[in-house]
Amino acid sequence: MVSKELEQKIDLFVEQNKEALLADIAKLIEIPSVSVDTEGEGAPFGMGCRKALDAALEICQRMGFSTKNHNYYAGTASIGQGEKEITVMGHLDVVPEGSGWSVDPYKMTVKDGYIYGRGVADDKGPIMLGVYAIKCLQELGVPLNYTFRAVFGCSEERGMGDVPVIQQQEKMPAFMFTPDAEFPLINGEKGIMGAQVSFPVDGKTIVDFYGGLVSNMVADRTTAVLKGVTKEQLGQLDPKVFDVEETAQGLQVTAKGKGSHASMPEGSVNAIALLSNMLAQSGLLSPMEQKACQDMAATLADYNGKGLGIDCEDEVSGKITHISGVAKMENNEIILNYNIRYPVTAKGEELTQRLVNHTKAMGCTGVVLNDSKPSYRSADTAEVQALLSAYNQATGENGQPMVIGGGTYARHFPNAVAFGPNFLDMPNPAGEGKGGVHMADECTEIDRMLKAVKIYTMALLNLNELSL
Repeated sequence: MVSKELEQKIDLFVEQNKEALLADIAKLIEIPSVSVDTEGEGAPFGMGCRKALDAALEICQRMGFSTKNHNYYAGTASIGQGEKEITVMGHLDVVPEGSGWSVDPYKMTVKDGYIYGRGVADDKGPIMLGVYAIKCLQELGVPLNYTFRAVFGCSEERGMGDVPVIQQQEKMPAFMFTPDAEFPLINGEKGIMGAQVSFPVDGKTIVDFYGGLVSNMVADRTTAVLKGVTKEQLGQLDPKVFDVEETAQGLQVTAKGKGSHASMPEGSVNAIALLSNMLAQSGLLSPMEQKACQDMAATLADYNGKGLGIDCEDEVSGKITHISGVAKMENNEIILNYNIRYPVTAKGEELTQRLVNHTKAMGCTGVVLNDSKPSYRSADTAEVQALLSAYNQATGENGQPMVIGGGTYARHFPNAVAFGPNFLDMPNPAGEGKGGVHMADECTEIDRMLKAVKIYTMALLNLNELSL
């Protein structure tokens, strides 16, 4: 347990550095850093991610950290000279901004005790909380038994292609946590499977079908282009749900859903399902197109795996979830991408076979593209208890670890967990369908961010006393 004297010093540091912390987060928010594929040296995930990493390393250099740039795949900043390392790893890339914002997503807005902007909660804000916690640890003047390192990844949202570089070019940490989840602590992560299903069409009416932004975000907009169809034939559609526009290519119909992170589909409305259902019932499609739309809608009729024939659950991690994030049409097929989060006791190989068999019976073609196995760590380990102790001391609670459907960097390292900074009871001033990670008006409460810096600092102090 951290002494009362050290706790008071941490509180003073947090108070004195509040404005600097917010200013540094604002610098990162101003850089649109959606990870993209690029060719050539120097920007493997695009110029936005390159600029964000430059900015983060400059901030750390100003604070006196030793920094290293791993060819813009990732960067590190460290203090201390210990042979073994304790690492805080977050990411600087963000999901696309999407639609529905009431503020500029790339200009941090401070309003009523909250900050708004793409990345304030996932994950630019959180990794800066970790940086300031490491800086606080240094300023407390306690002997450091380890090297304490912050790691900035640049492509977490698109498959974690930054991880192999860190694994190859940095020594594995004795312990690591990632500030990319919730408090009290995440000691398990569901398996993450990427799949796609191809639905055959003949193009007699549907000449294009597309929607969504990224695989791990529920599609909030999906568009179909219909030839030989008039607005009158389509009939009256709810303008709150559908936009209809006449174009040179045909009648363009866009469904408007409600996005959310793939690991938390509850409350979302998938625009692909909305559009598929409407078209299937329109009476305007060829038999093949109608079946395709019916089948697409059927796969998204629930988000607990039944639509893909893979429903399952366990006591530790609950039910499987699935969403479709991206739709496209090519070569007389509508292709839907699916993001699946499965329980820690389930087997990816068995789920793969079930999905293939189920879609084949529908007359479609389903394939699994990738499978990241589940991870689970016992709550009894000294490292997990060190983090929980810090959280409980700072909050006065008796928090317990939990399993999530989200995938973080922790699953790729041998001794790692996800640890905050989101508080489960934080009010959401943005309103329903907004405010959360991957949503419009992404926001987080300033006072709770400052509390997280304190928790992280106390956790690092506890870890510093362990023999790892």
